[in-house]
Amino acid sequence: MTTTSPQEVIERAKGGKGPSASKLLGKEIKDWWIIIMRPLEDYLIQKRIHPNVLTLTSLIVCIISAYLFHRGLILLGGIVMLAGANFDMLDGRVARALDVHSPYGAFLDSCLDRFAEMFIYLGLLSYFRDSWVFYAVFLSLGGSLMISYTRARAESLGVDCEVGIMQRTERIVYIGGGAVFNFIVDRVLMAFGAPPGDWLLKLTIVLILVLSYYTAIQRMIYVMKKLNEGSSHKIHDA
Repeated sequence: MTTTSPQEVIERAKGGKGPSASKLLGKEIKDWWIIIMRPLEDYLIQKRIHPNVLTLTSLIVCIISAYLFHRGLILLGGIVMLAGANFDMLDGRVARALDVHSPYGAFLDSCLDRFAEMFIYLGLLSYFRDSWVFYAVFLSLGGSLMISYTRARAESLGVDCEVGIMQRTERIVYIGGGAVFNFIVDRVLMAFGAPPGDWLLKLTIVLILVLSYYTAIQRMIYVMKKLNEGSSHKIHDA
């Protein structure tokens, strides 16, 4: 059963719709977080902060988070990363509230989002450079880029492609959450005699690796099916 988002979530949302749900991040959680961020959103709108400033701020915060990962400050890096994700969420909502949304801004936002995510993976690559996890992070980066590429290519061919369970929001929340709670899980496992090993963060990276490629393949199949259906209709109409 689908639920309707609260009005304060819908009124500044893209297309007048609330956030989409996924199996990995429920719609209720997204609605709840948007409502929590509403006072900050209203303040930014009141001060008429341009959404491109928020987009750039999100990139800068992600670069700082990547540096913290590189230095091994996993907990702090996760906190900063999740904070940066808020700016990424707010830029579009502020743009619509100020009526300054444009293809220019949407394109800039998409490009900087990709850079931001690459910096995050770069920080993790550096941290795990002497571990097998290095390869898992590298492959996760490839899977994440394929998810973005399949959507972009599909939309260039006239096919809407928002399917998939491991989209960018899920990846950001899972990496950030894994980093934040990594310390606690390590301490709990150490109490039972396990050595410290960033267990939760490693598990999170492996999960993202598997589900990113699953999502990329899922999108490929979905788009090819839609394109094949379109070709069949053209043949029948000829």
